[in-house]
Amino acid sequence: MRFPEGIDAQPEVLRTSAAAVRDALRRIPPIAEGAVVALVGIGASEHVARSAAPVWRASGIRAFALSATELLDADRPVADVVVAMSESGRSTETVTALERTTGRRVAITNFPDSPLADVVDEVIPLDSGPDSPVYTTGYTATIQAIGLLGEHWAGARTDWSALPDQAAQVIASARPVVESVAERFDRARLIDVIGSGASITTAGEGALLLREAARALTAAHETHNYLHGPMEPLDPSVCCVVIGAGREVRLAREVSALGCATLLVTTDADIDAAEHLVPVRLPVPGSPLARTVLEILPLQLLGWSLASRRGLRADGFRYEQDDIKLGSR
Repeated sequence: MRFPEGIDAQPEVLRTSAAAVRDALRRIPPIAEGAVVALVGIGASEHVARSAAPVWRASGIRAFALSATELLDADRPVADVVVAMSESGRSTETVTALERTTGRRVAITNFPDSPLADVVDEVIPLDSGPDSPVYTTGYTATIQAIGLLGEHWAGARTDWSALPDQAAQVIASARPVVESVAERFDRARLIDVIGSGASITTAGEGALLLREAARALTAAHETHNYLHGPMEPLDPSVCCVVIGAGREVRLAREVSALGCATLLVTTDADIDAAEHLVPVRLPVPGSPLARTVLEILPLQLLGWSLASRRGLRADGFRYEQDDIKLGSR
């Protein structure tokens, strides 16, 4: 699937995948009270893990996030339950990490017959279909799945049913907004992508996909950390994508006042466009993780717009590595 097709396919994929995940969750037993849960992944999946962990903790689950690379040399248990995410199920580091861990092991993957599925106790299949080389459908389906799993274990119930229609709405409404700033972002020396809380996944994955799709120089930052020095190099040659509705709104106004073209992705309906500042307004879903599904969509559109301007198809990688996916040699 090509990158622009993957962007547009997400509303229907979210609908299909949610049904598959809910069906699988009927067979996933609860976790013990007080159990410690490690959320593990690499690349896009690690970004998801780092956002899901605080959301799960807020629901009462003792969860923390780890890069799969932190477990490659593990010689003792790290958690009572390990949840691994890999769309392909072939990420070398994640499979190796799960081989080395003990305790209950759960995988979220689009391929229930993958190497990752072979080394875990339980599998939650995404059923998200084909994905683009720069992840679209698999990424957003993984966020949805980890959100549903967390609610399943926490005994919480959030209505995710509106998410596919909300995603379609955001794709349609954000497209012209993104196009209005794309030329300025195309000329940027650097693009900073900033967010906090659950939106840290959007900052991380957004910066990653802009590098992958458009070969743009980017950096991902947590909002409050950004205020402690990383914003010092800002000048009009830097563009910013700011994600959030709290301190991020003030930050977007501050960096745009410095002459930085700024795209503010927010659920705050009261933000008006200003010189150098353009908002993308999102609907408010019930779950903060569902919100991050909507947040990434304008960044995907920006990635494709920049790639198109640069004559790139976003259909593969220049620097393929032969040791990051099992079976790739």
